[in-house]
Amino acid sequence: MRVKNVKSLQIWFKSHIKDQGTPYTLDKNQAKIVLDTHKNTLVTARAGSGKTRTIVAKITYLITHEKIPPENIIVFAFNRKARAEINERLTKITYDGTPLFIKSPDIATTFHAFAYDLLGGKAIIGDKIITESHENRLLHAIFKYLNQPPTQDMIDNTKQFITRAEQQYFQDYKKLTSQIAEERNSPHYKLLCLFERILTAYHAYLKKHNLINFNQMIAKACQKIEKSTYEYIFIDEYQDFSLLFLTLIKSLRQKCPDAHLLAVGDDWQAINRFAGSNVDYFQHFEKYFPEDCIKLFIPTNYRSGKRIVDNANFFMSRSLKDYNGCKSGNHLKSQIFVCDLNRLNLPLSRIPKDQPLILTKYYFVVQKIIAKNPGKSVKILSRNNHLNIKNLSLEDFCIPFQNTPDLTFSTIHRSKGLEADIVILLEVDAKKFPSPDKTNELYKIFGDTAKTLLEDEHRLFYVALTRPKEKLYILTKTAKIYPANKKFNFLSYLNEEWLNPLF
Repeated sequence: MRVKNVKSLQIWFKSHIKDQGTPYTLDKNQAKIVLDTHKNTLVTARAGSGKTRTIVAKITYLITHEKIPPENIIVFAFNRKARAEINERLTKITYDGTPLFIKSPDIATTFHAFAYDLLGGKAIIGDKIITESHENRLLHAIFKYLNQPPTQDMIDNTKQFITRAEQQYFQDYKKLTSQIAEERNSPHYKLLCLFERILTAYHAYLKKHNLINFNQMIAKACQKIEKSTYEYIFIDEYQDFSLLFLTLIKSLRQKCPDAHLLAVGDDWQAINRFAGSNVDYFQHFEKYFPEDCIKLFIPTNYRSGKRIVDNANFFMSRSLKDYNGCKSGNHLKSQIFVCDLNRLNLPLSRIPKDQPLILTKYYFVVQKIIAKNPGKSVKILSRNNHLNIKNLSLEDFCIPFQNTPDLTFSTIHRSKGLEADIVILLEVDAKKFPSPDKTNELYKIFGDTAKTLLEDEHRLFYVALTRPKEKLYILTKTAKIYPANKKFNFLSYLNEEWLNPLF
C-alpha cells in the first residue's frame, strides 16, 4: 500500500505498525509531519503533544515504507536520557509482526557523544576529557591563585560564563575581549574581567595538560567531519540550540548537502539560556535554514486536562503576548488551586516552637494535599534548589514526605519532560518567582537583557503549569495582587475565574 495523504498514512500505521503490541495511532498533525518531505522543517511541539512519539513514527516510516537504511538517519538529542528514550522506543516497534530492531539502535545520539566518536572515542580522547570534579578543583585553584574567595555562587557564575563563552565565542575569543571592553562603564566590568582571566587560565591549563571539555570537543568535531551518508538529520529539543551546535550541523550538512533536516521543539519551553541556548534559532528558523523551509505545529496536549491547558495558554498569551497555544486531547477533569499561606490560620497546638511559622504552614498544606489525593502520583516543584525559608534545600524540605508512595520532587528546570497526576508548586511569590534580576548586565555580552531574562522566567513558569495531568496546587505568600507587583507576580497573568481556593 502506497501512502498518498494524511488519512492513508494513519490507516497504514494502524495496519502495519505496533508499539508493544498496540496499533500505532497518529493524529492528523503528527501524520502530516511524518509525511513531510521538505528539506528544512521546524516542528513546534507544545507540552504533552507527543513530540517523541512523532519522531519515532517518522523514523519508523522512513525505514519501513521509504526503505531508508537506519544508518542514514541520525537524531541529535540534548541529553543521554532523551537519547535512550528514543532508541528504546524504537526497539518496541514491530512492522507486520517483525521487530524493527533486534537490539537498541544507535540512531539517537547526543551532540557530545557524536563529537566523542568522531574524534576517536575512548581509544583516542577517553582520558583527555576533564571530569566535573577535576574542573571544580581547577576553578577553586585558579580563584585562590588570583586571591579571590571561591564561594559557591562565584564558582557557579564562573561555570556559566565559561559555558556561554565557549558556546558563543569559540570561533573568536578576541571578540569576547572586545565585548567586555565595551562594558567598562558597567558596574559588573571588574567581575567580567575576572571571569575572562579565569577563562584564559582555565584554557591554558587544559592545553598544557592535553585535556579537553565537552564544548571544546564539539568545536573540534566541527573541523573533523570528512564525509557523511546521512539522508535525514533530526534535532530534538531544538529550542535549546546554540551557535556551537549550529556550526556542527552546518559542518555536517556540507558533507551531505541533500539531507533533510527536521528540528523539533517548543519555544515556550526555552529555559536554558544560562547554558548557552538561544531561542532566536527557533524563532527565526528560516534565517538559518532557508532552503525549502516549512514550519509545522503539533497543537494537542495529551497529558493535561482542559482547565490546566487553557490556563497555561492564557498565561502565555498575557505574559508573552503569544497566542499560538494548544488544546487538550484528553477528558481528565482538571483543577488549579491557589493557597495564600499568609491567610492560613493554624491552631497554636499545631505550631512547633523550634520551627518557622511559614515552614509549618507549608508542611500542613502539603500534607493536606497528599491526603486529599490518595493513590495519585505527586510531584513537588520549586524554582530553586534552596527555598527562601532559612535557605532550606528542597531535598531537606521533602524529608517529612519521603515515605509517601509515588512522590517525587525537583526544580522546575529538571522537571521538563516529566509529569505527575498532582503537582505542588512552592513559593510562587511576587518578586521571588519571577524575580527582578538586578544582574542582567553581567551577561549582557551574551545577549541578556532585563526583558529576555523575564521572558525566560515566564517560560519556566509555563513548564511548571504543564507538568500536572489533573491538579495543580500553587502555594504563595502573595496571592493578593498589588499594582506595583503585577509585573513580577505570575498570578496576575492567570485567569482568576479558573483558580480555586484550597481552603
